[in-house]
Amino acid sequence: MRNKINNDIGAIIFSRFDSTRLYGKALIDIEGRPLLGRVIDRALLIKGINKLIVATSKREIDDPIHEFALSQGIKTFRGSCEDVYGRSLNTCEDFKLDGFIRICGDRPFLDYELISKALNIFKKNNYDLVTTMFPRTYPPGLTIEIIKKNLLKKFENKVRSKEDRENLTSFFYKNSSGINIKNIDNPNFKNIRNLRFVVDIQNDLDRARWIAKNNSDKIIPKQDEIISLAFEYEELQKTKNKQI
Repeated sequence: MRNKINNDIGAIIFSRFDSTRLYGKALIDIEGRPLLGRVIDRALLIKGINKLIVATSKREIDDPIHEFALSQGIKTFRGSCEDVYGRSLNTCEDFKLDGFIRICGDRPFLDYELISKALNIFKKNNYDLVTTMFPRTYPPGLTIEIIKKNLLKKFENKVRSKEDRENLTSFFYKNSSGINIKNIDNPNFKNIRNLRFVVDIQNDLDRARWIAKNNSDKIIPKQDEIISLAFEYEELQKTKNKQI
């Protein structure tokens, strides 16, 4: 019999300072608000979570992330840098979570309404993993993964490769037999699949700053407006490239 999930569900924001492709991006400015601050702002609007935690590493270089989170009234957990799997499980145990929403710290436009709906599905149906990555149904930056702590505990000694420990959920997608996975469908995916809402490289940062500058709510814009602006930005880039 499956273990019943109770109400101890949190959202964990995973963040590190020394991104190789965009150094220091966690606290980089996007129209007057650091990237991590924007992620926190939207994560706080998710319905159905009991706790919001920023999980970073114990390294000195990640001290600014820890200090910024505390300045925003957000609790933190500090663990291994590369072993995200272990950091996730330890965060759950430290904060007594039965499950958690995985939020990468480079998603300033995460869809909190969609995540809230996915969380409701997760709770009502007792899934091990609710996702948009099996297969992908939302573009980068809008990915959803909600994970049961007992799933991590069950496979703790089987997930051994560095890649799977760092990517957290990749093992489950490759070894899905016996795992209760629910993938969130998206009939509109074909229309938005080429958009990006993640901040991973300089071009992403330029896009995020443009969207943040041009939306009607400078801090927490609505999702429909974000998508509309992303399309507009891509058209502007195409026009600019033609003129070069």
